[in-house]
Amino acid sequence: MKHFKFILLLLACSLFLMNTNAQKTPQNNAGAQKKVVRINPVKIDTNDPNKKALNKFSKEKMFNVNTPPKQLKPEEISALNFFNDGSKKGKAGDYEGAIKDFTRSLDYSKNASTYVKRGNAYLMMGNYGAAINDATEALRMQGSFLMAYFVRGIARYETGDSKGAKDDLYFFLDKDRTNPIAFNYMAAIAFGNQDYKGSLENYDEVVKLEPKYPDIYTNRGMMRHYNQDFKGAIQDYNEALKIDPSNATAYNNRGAAKMMLKDLQSALEDFNKAIGINDKYADAYDNRGRVKQALGDNQGACADWQLAYSNGLTASRELIMKFCK
Repeated sequence: MKHFKFILLLLACSLFLMNTNAQKTPQNNAGAQKKVVRINPVKIDTNDPNKKALNKFSKEKMFNVNTPPKQLKPEEISALNFFNDGSKKGKAGDYEGAIKDFTRSLDYSKNASTYVKRGNAYLMMGNYGAAINDATEALRMQGSFLMAYFVRGIARYETGDSKGAKDDLYFFLDKDRTNPIAFNYMAAIAFGNQDYKGSLENYDEVVKLEPKYPDIYTNRGMMRHYNQDFKGAIQDYNEALKIDPSNATAYNNRGAAKMMLKDLQSALEDFNKAIGINDKYADAYDNRGRVKQALGDNQGACADWQLAYSNGLTASRELIMKFCK
């Protein structure tokens, strides 16, 4: 499971049909076909948000320059110089250059902190296997190194090892509950395990720690939707739209929550806005078609489902075959 490539490479946030056995309500016309209402029209995606947060965290927290605590041997001085050069490059976002300098540093002196920093640079480069190896080596040298658990947990998540990622990040958060990125990944892991309550609890922690975490209100709104708190979901989407009025996903998902509250006309307006921002938004067309059908506009619904299908949402084909001539 990769939210960098789904995720965070999750992304950004497009909707999918979570329930193909949609809830159906009868039309007022006797003998008419049943209407279709979306049950769970939301999808989690931590791809872009986590990349932004990790990049910021790396530059601000991960690549600090060290000063020697004692008199050093010549080889230790060389190791420290390369370590500091690598840290400066990491802060500047030159992760490839940082890796080269950390490698030179390790040639002179093996050090757990250097392995963690090189592992983080590998993580930012997308070389998750190398990141895992470096973090594991750091833990072999220093078993309580929390940032090694952090780096390895994220790298494991990106390789699809959600269990290993959960174990590492759980250990990290048990000792340090101040890192919103770790909570955000735990939310994604919980979602992947269909633990929607646990996912929401982790997103709540992210909001407490970093209210401006990228796309946090869009993602927490999704989890509130999954937990049947449609009013709470709408509140989160409102916050997301205050931050970014061009957030098509927030409009689309807010419309989906309004559908569940049977506020169909307002839902229609949200889907119109989502499509106005992104005229290739297949899920918004599909959702708008459902609202139009519920409002009695079957011709308009079929036109929207056709647009959804032509823009890549193959699930809309079933609706076209069932309800359209």
